[in-house]
Amino acid sequence: MSPAGGSSENPPPTWTLGDRRIRRLELRYYPEYRDEHVRFDEMISRYVRPGDAVLDAGAGRGLRYDYTFRSQAGRLAGVDLDEGVLQNPLLTDATVADLAHLPYSDDEFDLVISKYVFEHLTEPETVMRELRRVLKPGGHVLIQTPNRWHYVALAARLTPTRFHVWFNERRDREAVDTFPTTYRANDRRTLARLARISRFRLVELDAIETKPDYLFFHPLAYRAGVAYERVVNRTERMSGLRVQFLIAMRAVEPPSTGRP
Repeated sequence: MSPAGGSSENPPPTWTLGDRRIRRLELRYYPEYRDEHVRFDEMISRYVRPGDAVLDAGAGRGLRYDYTFRSQAGRLAGVDLDEGVLQNPLLTDATVADLAHLPYSDDEFDLVISKYVFEHLTEPETVMRELRRVLKPGGHVLIQTPNRWHYVALAARLTPTRFHVWFNERRDREAVDTFPTTYRANDRRTLARLARISRFRLVELDAIETKPDYLFFHPLAYRAGVAYERVVNRTERMSGLRVQFLIAMRAVEPPSTGRP
């Protein structure tokens, strides 16, 4: 149940419960909306260089999120536990594997991206060390993931996966694209610690609050979400309660040991 608003590349949810009043509210409060997908793509485009070898860690089937930087990369590899990654049309090559045990050589990639994956990790420290191992010194890992202290993540932690499946189906999201969440790497302190112990330097950590697409089921709920968005975006002191993190980490030194 990863928080994600509507994208210019993805159709908005079907307003089955909140009807057209929700759509009118969306147009009223967000007439020129620049969503989180666009913002993450912009971050990636700032870091990727022509000819780079890029790894999409948790690439999935490639049906929900497109890329705007594909023509810049020399290689766009993808890895995922789901065999659907083998049919991902966005990738130059794909592998079915656990992120905690990557089948790649040391220093193989210039850039790693990971979109809506870190909330599902059961072994975030191991995954971070593996991402560091396959990155060249000076390379970057870019992460988009929800904040565990936002009301959506708090609700997700209190409800079973079957509820997430049901709820996301109301938002036109297939059951196959909903996975159990753990939120073991989804707050600022933990992300900073993971960077430090994995030999990364935290370069950017941008907290953003999006339009309240998860509250599409009733106009009053949507209005409450708009009010919340306005409050937490008003001052940086409230940034710890925003829904998503956009993160950039730089590999600052070679790993101390290689993998045989």
